[in-house]
Amino acid sequence: MKRALFFVSLILCFPLYSNAQAWSGIIASSRAIDWTQAGIPGGIPNRTTTCATINASTYGNGSSDATSGIQSALNSCPANQVVVLSAGTFLINSYLRIPSNVVLRGAGADQTILNLKGTQGGAAIQFGPGSPTPNGNSPISITGGATQGSTSVTLSSGSGISAGMLMVISQNDTSYMTEAGDNGACTWCTGGVGGDSGQTVEVTSVSGNTVSFRPALYMDYSPNSPVAFPFSAGCQNAGLEDLQLYANNTGYGENILMSSVKYSWVSGVESNFADGDHMWISWSMGNDVLNNFFHDGFSHSPGSHDDDLDLNYKSSANLVSNNIFYRQHVSVMLEWGTSGNVVSYNYTTGNYHSPQLSWMISDFDFHGAHPMYNLFEGNVGDHFQPDSTWGSSSNSTLFRNWFTGSRQYVPPADTRGPLQFSNAQWEDSNNMAYSIDYLSEYNNFVGNISSSAHLDSLGVVTSDFYTGTPTSVGTGCWRIGYQAGNGSYENNNAFSTAFMHGNYGCVSKTFQWAAGVTQTLPASFYLSSQPSWWGSAPWPAIGPDVTGGSGEGGHAYPIPAQACFSSAALNSDNEPVFNAAKCYPGGGDPPAAPTGLAASAH
Repeated sequence: MKRALFFVSLILCFPLYSNAQAWSGIIASSRAIDWTQAGIPGGIPNRTTTCATINASTYGNGSSDATSGIQSALNSCPANQVVVLSAGTFLINSYLRIPSNVVLRGAGADQTILNLKGTQGGAAIQFGPGSPTPNGNSPISITGGATQGSTSVTLSSGSGISAGMLMVISQNDTSYMTEAGDNGACTWCTGGVGGDSGQTVEVTSVSGNTVSFRPALYMDYSPNSPVAFPFSAGCQNAGLEDLQLYANNTGYGENILMSSVKYSWVSGVESNFADGDHMWISWSMGNDVLNNFFHDGFSHSPGSHDDDLDLNYKSSANLVSNNIFYRQHVSVMLEWGTSGNVVSYNYTTGNYHSPQLSWMISDFDFHGAHPMYNLFEGNVGDHFQPDSTWGSSSNSTLFRNWFTGSRQYVPPADTRGPLQFSNAQWEDSNNMAYSIDYLSEYNNFVGNISSSAHLDSLGVVTSDFYTGTPTSVGTGCWRIGYQAGNGSYENNNAFSTAFMHGNYGCVSKTFQWAAGVTQTLPASFYLSSQPSWWGSAPWPAIGPDVTGGSGEGGHAYPIPAQACFSSAALNSDNEPVFNAAKCYPGGGDPPAAPTGLAASAH
């Protein structure tokens, strides 16, 4: 049965999608998906059998290279078992690869340290042995079934495709998708695979030319010449847990890399500085990044890296939840067609842009066409921005977030050393809580909070929503339709296609509701109940139905990651000391999967 639709005039270009989701009756079914499918089905498995224990003392507690010893143990570890690293320091002079079905686990991020000193570039920790990607594969035409909500398609040929493979589904670009934006055209956005948009799915069965898969298709691809690119997963069911990655500016591109990976996880890890990026997830689906602490980097300037967690190349249905992001360039970047991911209950603060320390860069950012159908729920940060750099995005849903529009930069920049809180300075340029740039369309904004005491103190905010002011606005709650390339607002669809409901304005100090839509909101758009790791904070912690909190207007309480960060002891560099088992109920166990989500065979 099709659900009742609101704001039909905004969505006639999209087909209907029938699914009994928590957002039904609030946002139109055509611009949302089943986000309960994000992450590992059934949650992170609890691996309890140890295949090898490696003591730091064997390698002089960091004085001699432990890379080959750890790699040998990983390579010989039987399926579904764990290589355990003791407390202490392990010198890594190159890189480690975690095979399928194996976990590398430390004694806690404040106890087990991998001292990263490789100079070969690439990733310090890679899931799999150099994973295959769909790049270079010939596209297979989809001749039927490529409609929103479908879990099978008919191909021109099913030859060579088998259950367990990954498959990218893509299409020719639609009218609202473009790789041309600020900074020019993103010629690399597709990765040579289809158009700008798409998603990665797991093949569950093949019958002739009919291929079934999970999760369901996010949009109707059928009018736009859809194609499929099947390929093998390079790694699956692998984990990295409870240790610290300590970078030394020796040339790594990423601290952690998942490429062509499914149903794997990073949990309880501290990524302490990054030479390039903290983590990349490419051509991957169904992975969990939970309960981690990503912070600092040796560069906070524009370039090939953003000192961030980066989801890219049509990666889909990944869950990034309950993490702390601190003092990065950007915290989480979505780009190059990544879709259907859930980014939830993360706390991010302290980012800075080292060429211009007074300019407040974003926490969550989009670069390059065409991220779509991603859910951002329950996050607390400073600045959210689906930008127009290198192209478009669409169908983002923001639910129960709080972005403050203010931040302090704390020296020193781009180097290790004690944080100088006494020399902190406010980043009082580009103070926006939410910046929705002009190439970002068909988005949903429901139950979000904006502003902070410092943003209020600036005294230059005159409107809750800037949606067409002819001159640049540098401070405010919501800036919609802005083009950074020329510093002005555009006559575009960013605002006219947006669904906005129950959002808090920093000028009016009230919630603004869409007419004719229920003002009763669910706690979550993807969780059926309060997660086991939540702790004592009210559930939900943010939103128009929340009162008495310490956040803006009393409508926000600290989320668990925020409380963990705020209560942590400081080390000699005034950085928080992190151990997931000490922060979260259940000893840092990963969040459970939503009730009723059945595990699939994988």
